[in-house]
Amino acid sequence: MAQTQILNRRIRSIKNAKQITKAMEVVAASRMRRVQTAVGYSRTYAEMAASIIRRVAPSEEAKHHPYFKKVSDPKRLYIIFTSDRGLAGAFNSNIISTATRSFVEDMASGKSPSVVVFGRKGARFFAKLEDIDLIGNYEDVADSPEANVFGSVLETIDSGLASGQFNTVNLIYTEFVSTLNQRIRNDQLLPISLSEQESTQLKIVFEFEPSMEEVLEEAIRLYFESQLIGARTESAASEYAMRMIAMGNANRNAGDIIDGLTLELNATRQAAITQEIAEITGGASAIAG
Repeated sequence: MAQTQILNRRIRSIKNAKQITKAMEVVAASRMRRVQTAVGYSRTYAEMAASIIRRVAPSEEAKHHPYFKKVSDPKRLYIIFTSDRGLAGAFNSNIISTATRSFVEDMASGKSPSVVVFGRKGARFFAKLEDIDLIGNYEDVADSPEANVFGSVLETIDSGLASGQFNTVNLIYTEFVSTLNQRIRNDQLLPISLSEQESTQLKIVFEFEPSMEEVLEEAIRLYFESQLIGARTESAASEYAMRMIAMGNANRNAGDIIDGLTLELNATRQAAITQEIAEITGGASAIAG
């Protein structure tokens, strides 16, 4: 009897957990579909901003701008997108592994990497590392497309470039390819560079108003903003996809455990009934004898 009570408690406990993971799977699926739409818009926005950059890049003003200036000895700032919540499979661990490998490469050449991180999980991890300079962290922005944090990041970049703290900026995030396929990206964001072919094709004379300098600054702001918005939406869609898959796997595993415990419970009950019958039969035989 005690064994059946233990098994019943375990089954009830796992059923309760299964209800929670099922609800989390449904919520993640709903949010992923919503963010997928934003991913499409952000890619269009990024391409538009990149096309403007391609037009202004050949100008003399761009050649002397710190965001376009080529460097021979890179000192890097990493802008990293993680999540605020867990239970999303290997989403955060994949990003952190990619980032730490890059840190090790930088430190091997005697450089201390600077870091700006989005997401509570990444902020807590990178805050523990002694050999990096965590100069900014932002939380609870994945679900807020209107969050105005990128201006602050741009100010951080301007300040770091001016002081010589870093001269290169890399963007590390998870690209959403499909529900079942996500890819870690470690892209150079600054200096902004064009391929040799693009530079040759774009040597066309444009007239800019009100001035080339003002157009260039606005183009850079749009380009930078589009890259961060894209990284944020891609990361959010990837996070929800991986959480949906993780919770789906948890549901199936819980179902398998419940099935196994139910079989064990039935076998225990059957054994108890058989034992009772044997005891009754034995008692009757003793009385008859």
